Amino acid sequence: MTRHELKTWPQYFAAVRSGKKRFEIRRNDREFAVGDVLVLREFDPDQDVYTGQVEERQITFLLSEEDYGVIHGFVAIGFGEVVHHGDLPSNGALTAGQLAHWHETASNNAALRAQDARRVAQSYAAPTTGRAAMPVAADRHNAVADAAEAEAAFHAAAAKIVSGK
Repeated sequence: MTRHELKTWPQYFAAVRSGKKRFEIRRNDREFAVGDVLVLREFDPDQDVYTGQVEERQITFLLSEEDYGVIHGFVAIGFGEVVHHGDLPSNGALTAGQLAHWHETASNNAALRAQDARRVAQSYAAPTTGRAAMPVAADRHNAVADAAEAEAAFHAAAAKIVSGK
């Protein structure tokens, strides 16, 4: 797991802190990987200084230039809360409770991704603005939502199995 320190302007930093923004679009000049941690440092461009405010997020998804819609040389980074395992034994073994909690968190994150994808799909299928419907984009986002819902169900089931509930 690598930590990537990134300069983040105040309006974007505030959106990350509030939970409204769960992604970054960045130049693909580092070897970003799922599981890496983004250390977002608020930077005031008017004063040319860091404010001292920091947020950490863990990369959960990457969409690179080889994928649909991403400009060459850039990467779309999806992220969530950092999973901390500071209380792990030295051999790295998880307890059943810790593993169940991890699966619950992964299930919740996947459910949020599915919800967001469904909302975007709906906006393409039946736009409220003056633009025409885009069924191909709606289908693509519905497929993402389907996959995220399946992932959420898997992790929810795994949490129940591990916890014995």
